[in-house]
Amino acid sequence: MKNTNLIIIFFLFLFSNFFYSISNSKINTVIVVKVGKELITSTDIQNEILTNLIINNKNISQENINKNKNFAIKNLINKSIKQGEIDRFQITNYSKKDLQNYIESIAKKLDTDVSGLKKIFKQHNINYESFIKKYEIELLWNTLIFQFYSKQTNINIVEVENEIKKIQGNENEEELKKIKENILNNKKNQKLDLFSRSHFSNLEDTVVINFL
Repeated sequence: MKNTNLIIIFFLFLFSNFFYSISNSKINTVIVVKVGKELITSTDIQNEILTNLIINNKNISQENINKNKNFAIKNLINKSIKQGEIDRFQITNYSKKDLQNYIESIAKKLDTDVSGLKKIFKQHNINYESFIKKYEIELLWNTLIFQFYSKQTNINIVEVENEIKKIQGNENEEELKKIKENILNNKKNQKLDLFSRSHFSNLEDTVVINFL
């Protein structure tokens, strides 16, 4: 994986016209990348590019499509690596509430509701289910990381108490309790995030990636 960025750049050079008029036409589906046992197709890449543009409120223009190719392929490779690990450990549980909150936040960002978001995806020939699946993988990955590392997130209570003292004002006991819980949760999440990045970094060096 150490030379992945260089491979992606070479791949994009070879396929510089691959996504010409991507927003107005369908491309033939071909397998373009194999990540371990996971396959990435031209349709996956098209869908990822358009999804990124839509949810970030960017115009679907050839210039923006070209700018997002590298980002999209890298995202799909990362997603495939995580999917392989999720399948390996048979992780199936994730927070349905977090998924719903994410979908609603994207809809709100685009000044619509979930029904309107689906219509936007349909109007631009974007696979809505792939959009949902991608975030499900992130949530499943979070479950995996929590199962592996939750027992290693011990927090120094003295540090927490010192932080509370710095921000303490006229809060009552119940408010101070909530502040403490928030600080503890933030610190645990920060540790889990570090474990997540470390686990992924170690994992990606073992995955074979072939551009076909």
